[in-house]
Amino acid sequence: MFRFSWTAWVILVGTVSCSRNQEKIVMAKIARVIPNFFIEATNHKLSRNQDTLFYQKKYFSGRIYQLYPSTSDSAFVISYLNGLEEGFTKKWYSNKQLAEERLYVQGKKEGVHQAWWPDGKQKFIFDVTDDAYSGELKEWYSSGQLSKEFHYKNGQEDGSQHMWWVDGRIRANYVVRNGRKYGSIGIKLCLNPNDSIDKK
Repeated sequence: MFRFSWTAWVILVGTVSCSRNQEKIVMAKIARVIPNFFIEATNHKLSRNQDTLFYQKKYFSGRIYQLYPSTSDSAFVISYLNGLEEGFTKKWYSNKQLAEERLYVQGKKEGVHQAWWPDGKQKFIFDVTDDAYSGELKEWYSSGQLSKEFHYKNGQEDGSQHMWWVDGRIRANYVVRNGRKYGSIGIKLCLNPNDSIDKK
C-alpha cells in the first residue's frame, strides 16, 4: 500500500533591507496546503490540457504518484491544486536515491530546483523567481566535474558565465552586461573535442 506523509510548506519568507531609510520588501511566496488525496498517475480518470490536470473532468487537487513495479518504491510524487502544480515535486531513482526536487506555486516554478545523479552527486541546482531563472545556476557531469556556472537576472543571462568540457577544460568564459556578451562564448559541437559524451 502506498503511503506518503506530506506537510504544508511556507517558502521564501519575505526579507526587508534598509538603505538610506528606504525599505525594499521581497514578496513572500507560499505553497498552499494540498488536500491529502493520492491517486496513481496512470488512472484513466486523469486527463491533461497543456499545464492543467483534470480528474473526472474537474480541476485536480491532490497528489499523483507512480511506483516502481519491482519494489513498490516511489518513482515520483507531484502535487496539484486546482489543476496546477503546487508545492514540491519529487522524483526518485529505482535505488531510492532522490533524483529531483522542484517547487511550484500556482503552476509556476519557484525557489530552489535541484537534481542528483543516481550515486547522489549533484546534477544541477538553480533558483527561480516567478518561473524565471534568478541568481546562480550550476550543472555537473556525472563524474562530479562542474559543467556550467551561469548567472541570471529576471530570466536573462547577467554577469559572469562559465562552461567546461567533461575533462575540465574551459568551454566558454564570458560576461553579460546590458544584454551584450563579452569574452569567449565558446563553440557548439555535437561531440566534445575528445569525442566522448557524458549524458545528462
